[in-house]
Amino acid sequence: MARTESGDAGALALGLRHQVTGLGLRVLAAKALHVAILAPERLTEVYGNAAAGWLSKPVFPRRPRGAPSRFAPVSPAFWTEFWALTEVPSTPWERGDFTRRVIALNTRLPAALQARVAAVALDFPGVAKAAAGGLPTPFRLSELARCPADSLGAALYRQVGLGEVDLQAVESAVGALAALPPPLDYVNIRILQGYPLWRMVAGYDRGGLDEVGLAAFQMAQFGHHYASLFIAIVLSSLALHRPPGLELVLDSIFKGWTHGRETRSMLDAPWEDLWDLPIDQVRDRLGVTPFRSPLGAPIRMLSRTPQGS
Repeated sequence: MARTESGDAGALALGLRHQVTGLGLRVLAAKALHVAILAPERLTEVYGNAAAGWLSKPVFPRRPRGAPSRFAPVSPAFWTEFWALTEVPSTPWERGDFTRRVIALNTRLPAALQARVAAVALDFPGVAKAAAGGLPTPFRLSELARCPADSLGAALYRQVGLGEVDLQAVESAVGALAALPPPLDYVNIRILQGYPLWRMVAGYDRGGLDEVGLAAFQMAQFGHHYASLFIAIVLSSLALHRPPGLELVLDSIFKGWTHGRETRSMLDAPWEDLWDLPIDQVRDRLGVTPFRSPLGAPIRMLSRTPQGS
């Protein structure tokens, strides 16, 4: 189904909005997987039209398909690992383990796909300008330690102290990411470095449905390929297992995508110049409105999962 993707994503999502069916979920998952592993050029078409159908409104102008008619084959090793990731684990994932396995899964895809993902990223507003400034510099813990108590920098510093953010692990990954073709070198370093900042400023909670919504937000901001593959796995798992409340997952994906499209590019945000400001003022400075979760605040608290799960 992923290889022979066809049909209008908007009509499909609109149908799912009225009635969730097993076939509809499988087709939606196949479309997401088609985009992630075969046709990254269709990302904005598929997710934009699906979000328009789900939310019953136009999200952005539709774009014609631009993917090549022939696709590089996906290896059997990819499918073995992919199906394993769609299964519901008997025990919760260890911190960061799911993320590492999705990253490893990406290495099973054809090497030629990487150049196409890079070309797609350059089509997103602000990416070329942000990447032209050179690779991001490391955040300095000493600068964060001096920030006022109610500031963005202090909030990040507390997360480092609690072990929720590992700046050293980020820096150790920079070497490998710097070898990626432009602009993927810049955007992958920047989002790895700034992930907790994007989460706080854009108003996403840690874990649960907000984790899925934030992935869609990042995908809408710069075509983040990890997020595309992650959401394809999430949708495939929904289609296979039909868990209760799956409509909330779909709502989080399409609202996160729309939020990302409606928010100015955050890739070139001057974080070091914003450390001393409270998060509300950072949002005002960057023109960011917080994410409107489909869950109320108390339920969002209950839905939290460990960071990196």
